[in-house]
Amino acid sequence: MNTEINVEFCLYGDELNPDDITESLELVPSLRYKKGDLIKEKGTLTRVEGCWEIETGYAPSLDINDALVKMKDILHDKKEKIIEIKRAGKLGCRWTIVIKVYEDDVPGMHFSSSMLSFIVNDLEAEMDICQYVIREESH
Repeated sequence: MNTEINVEFCLYGDELNPDDITESLELVPSLRYKKGDLIKEKGTLTRVEGCWEIETGYAPSLDINDALVKMKDILHDKKEKIIEIKRAGKLGCRWTIVIKVYEDDVPGMHFSSSMLSFIVNDLEAEMDICQYVIREESH
């Protein structure tokens, strides 16, 4: 199995209305919920904040920039709208890079200044990196 990378872009906050964000950005989220929604259908725990998220989907790669560029291409023409939504709703904004490392194939992790500028300056976003090392058990 090959190492896979996914990038998630998330807007989150107490007053977030996922439907309004979907309509404004004209993007279909991969995950969406409001503050107070049940975490599990038959559970009692509720969401502590709202969330609207899109993702690139997992793809085999040994360079995180493949997925970062894919997400940047999706969001580039919407950055002014994202900032407007973010400020009006007092929302947070986060990029999460999720890496599933198989067979010790650790990807390169270089961030160009233009990519960092887009994430941090243009979108005023935080960034998380989650890396999971998955070892196949030999029989």
